[in-house]
Amino acid sequence: MKMWRYRFWVLACGVLTVLVAQVPAVFAGDATVERRLEELESGLTGLRQELADLRVLLEQLLEKDAQGALEATVGALEAASQELVSGQEELAETVRSTAAAAQALSDAEIRRPQLTVYGTFTATAPEGEDSVFDATSFELVLSGRPHTRLGFFAEVEFEQAAAIGGGRGGEIKMEQAYASYTISPLLNLRAGVLLVPFGNVNVDHYAPNRDVISKPLVSYAVAPSDWTDNGLGFYGNALVGDVWSFDYEAYVIAGLDADLTALGLRAARQGFGVDNNDDKAVAARIAWNRAGWLEAGLSAYSGKYDDDGRLRITGWALDVFLERGRLRMTGEYNSFDAERASGPDAVFLGYYARLVLDVTPPALRRGWHGRDFPSSRLDLVAQYDDVRVTGPLGGAFPTHTEQRYTLGLNYRPSHHWVLKLAYERSEASAVPLQKGSFRGVLTSIGFLF
Repeated sequence: MKMWRYRFWVLACGVLTVLVAQVPAVFAGDATVERRLEELESGLTGLRQELADLRVLLEQLLEKDAQGALEATVGALEAASQELVSGQEELAETVRSTAAAAQALSDAEIRRPQLTVYGTFTATAPEGEDSVFDATSFELVLSGRPHTRLGFFAEVEFEQAAAIGGGRGGEIKMEQAYASYTISPLLNLRAGVLLVPFGNVNVDHYAPNRDVISKPLVSYAVAPSDWTDNGLGFYGNALVGDVWSFDYEAYVIAGLDADLTALGLRAARQGFGVDNNDDKAVAARIAWNRAGWLEAGLSAYSGKYDDDGRLRITGWALDVFLERGRLRMTGEYNSFDAERASGPDAVFLGYYARLVLDVTPPALRRGWHGRDFPSSRLDLVAQYDDVRVTGPLGGAFPTHTEQRYTLGLNYRPSHHWVLKLAYERSEASAVPLQKGSFRGVLTSIGFLF
């Protein structure tokens, strides 16, 4: 295109030169004016035609050059687009590979069994008696979810530094061991060695989480914790409105046997894998929770307990948990009634009420201590227990009672560890249901990791 522009300008300059050369001749004489004009007009006509032909040719060349440039541009764009497509496909493949690897790691992490340990060490100094060190319990908790809808849970307790094959006392037992199948949040299947859902098990089952050192009397003599049994059933939860939630557990279990006396129901717990009659018991608990600061639970139990499967024992329990500001309140009431072949029914009932006040000083959450333990707290604890049991014992049908007062101070640098200091005073009738008449100081260290 540059060559044709050069030729055009050369031709134009030549024309102008001819014109300038012809001007003097035009004015040289009249004889040749007409001839010169005709020659000039003829030359101009030819020049106009050449210019027109040149313009057409130039336009054709320009169009051809523009088309070539356009085709080259389109080709370049197509090549760049292809590169982008190839890069996008490579990136997509990389993302898919990364996502697959991340999902595999996530699935493996979900399937990986989780191990939790907790335990308590207690020092007891009764008035007028020797002090005692007691590694009360050490427990292993193994759980896992090999599938999004399948899970398992197992809790093994080594009580009082238990030993097998020696004479140092204690015991090793399976407290819980069950498999679960998730159907929906409201309906899930569970089967195995189950913690019987009766009373305030959610608050007081794990000793390090409990605000007092000794088990409540009602959880010892009436609802004989740790109360576990073989069985199966359902559990679930659901939201009710904006701030309320509802959850439940309901199981069919082997149930208690006929060894219920005026000392309580602890001896009526059956061994695993046995049943003294053909009847099965039912235990259930439903609870309502309001935004985590209020929970109220209602429990029920019913089953035949004698060897012939004719006499029934029924029970119910009410438990409440409330936390507002620095104050936390927990309470529970249990009642059982057991039919007898003759005479009055055996009755087992009791309750406790507990108050916990957060008295954490601001200095505890400052300095090196606050830096290492920002959620530490110091609690004052007060609890009252009362139990009454009426049942057969040694051919008689006596009533035994026991009451306990507890005052304590708990230091928790975190929810994983606690140091408890408490003073207990209990009074009992002729036969003790747990500690009998007792006065003493207790100290405990508990951990949960």
